[in-house]
Amino acid sequence: MGHTPTVTNKVLVADDDSTTRFAVARMLQEAGYAVTAVSNGIQALRHLEQPGFDLAFLDIWMPELTGLEVLARVRAGQIQAKIVIMTSDDTPETVLRAIREQAYEYLTKPFPPKQVVEIAKRALALNASPPIEVISAMPHWVELLVPCTREAAERVQSFLMKLKADLPDDLRETIGSAFRELLLNAVEWGGKLDPNRKVRIAQVRSSRMLLYRVADPGPGFTFNGLTHAAVGQSSAEPIAHVAVRDQLGIRPGGFGIAITRALADELLYNEAQNEVIFVKYLTPASANVPDASDIHT
Repeated sequence: MGHTPTVTNKVLVADDDSTTRFAVARMLQEAGYAVTAVSNGIQALRHLEQPGFDLAFLDIWMPELTGLEVLARVRAGQIQAKIVIMTSDDTPETVLRAIREQAYEYLTKPFPPKQVVEIAKRALALNASPPIEVISAMPHWVELLVPCTREAAERVQSFLMKLKADLPDDLRETIGSAFRELLLNAVEWGGKLDPNRKVRIAQVRSSRMLLYRVADPGPGFTFNGLTHAAVGQSSAEPIAHVAVRDQLGIRPGGFGIAITRALADELLYNEAQNEVIFVKYLTPASANVPDASDIHT
């Protein structure tokens, strides 16, 4: 994303596992960052309370304070450093707490070493932007307000994919691809890539289905007016939108709605077509999350 690592970017690595701590710190140092490495949550918090740190990679299960407890204190103290959570604990409850506490990203161990540098570059290339707001963070109902940026959309996609870790890989890919298209369309066309505007999304999981609801802040659209999308073309010129997108200077693509229609069991739009519901029915073997009516709070 155009970010050049520099020693003026201070990065903290906190993990009680010395092998992971050393490997992550070394990778970031070799990429050009100024890295401080510590072995517990108390040390991590003390460093982050000092000015200058831009980014921190925190393990969850550390002595003194867990990574999530450090994250909560960072947010309560309005510390500006972005926080990446690292853990082998990818249970829904842990992922959801990371979302609620506004972690920048969530890395499940083991992860490719280069992924650490990729996340650092992406996180540090950004100026401050409105946070992802949490409306609901329960295993059967996650609802968020997402700033209209591609970066925020990709982060939300990454978090929500981890909540479907129990599903078969092919089903996860199908659902992930469909949701990504719906969300990117919402932030790009409905939100006009304005970070001050928000897309409202919900992921609802029952024993029989997975449902996404995506509502964008735009005025809506008509399929006949989508000259930049494959779904708006005649059968005689099915890829006429490619030239339109090139003329408009927008990213290659335009097949999102057509692909999503093919992947969905049900795809429903409201009257203005600025809100859509995507439904995928689950087989008994893949649906091991109870209905909301079975969850006692």
